[in-house]
Amino acid sequence: MIDLLLQLGAPQAWLDSPGLQVLLLGAVRIVIILALAALVLALVRRGTERWIATVADRPATDPKRQRAVTLGTLLQSTAGYVVWAVAGIMVLSEVGLDIGALIATAGIAGLAVGFGAQTLVKDVIGGIFLLFDDILHVGDLVTIDGHTGTIEEIGVRLIKLRKFDGELVMIPAGEVRTFGNKSVQWARAIVPVGLSYEQDVDAILPVMERVANEWVAAHEEIVLDETPQVQGLMDFGDSSVTARVVVRVTPGEQYAAERELRQRLKRAFDAKGIEIPFPQRTMHVARREAPARPPGAGDAPDSPTSPEPDANQ
Repeated sequence: MIDLLLQLGAPQAWLDSPGLQVLLLGAVRIVIILALAALVLALVRRGTERWIATVADRPATDPKRQRAVTLGTLLQSTAGYVVWAVAGIMVLSEVGLDIGALIATAGIAGLAVGFGAQTLVKDVIGGIFLLFDDILHVGDLVTIDGHTGTIEEIGVRLIKLRKFDGELVMIPAGEVRTFGNKSVQWARAIVPVGLSYEQDVDAILPVMERVANEWVAAHEEIVLDETPQVQGLMDFGDSSVTARVVVRVTPGEQYAAERELRQRLKRAFDAKGIEIPFPQRTMHVARREAPARPPGAGDAPDSPTSPEPDANQ
């Protein structure tokens, strides 16, 4: 460094000054600190970009790609805050500032901010664990806190859930405690069918089984069980007995399967003359006749005759 300054024309007397040498040495250290910080961040950025590049050919809704993009971005941001904070403290130490008091003040301020933003911190930590656990994905049909819908986005702090009516629900990740996921491994299409008490159930159940088998043969690509289940009488209702058809299908196909099975069952019942019961109520009307009265009971009794006044009185 001194040779470089001499070549640039700096006076030898200046370079022999102890103060200037300390200043130059401090400047060199600061440059080294900043260069190392930039190098560390460049390595982190390169590593995360390579990680994201390994899943770049997957669809945008693929859980592995979403997890890599989200966590990679989070890692870059966190590394930037931590590395530059450490580098800043080291630079302040090189310029002669007392960093002990600064660190103590920053610790107290961080504690106060931590108490004030504990909900935010809880949401961020919950979101990170959800991403690492790989239990929720974009496109899953879930029920969270009483809201049922399709996940559109999983972030570090928020989960965006689109309900069937179009409402977009924002759920903090820290509040996800218990939830149901209807998009894992398999689902069941369940179609309950009410049958009249007056009809022959033993003759109707084979019709339901035939319809279910025909539907399975037409949708083999989504059916996970080769044979559907036509379960017998499940309930005795006020106006009907209930049987049901159960088919195991791939997740997300259960609702369309239930609609088509109902349509096919309705057509088969119409062709066979099987009536679908409707609520009925039997009313018993009791008529009570008035008891017969004895003869003369209806005549009014004679009023007593008052005596005539005596004229002599």
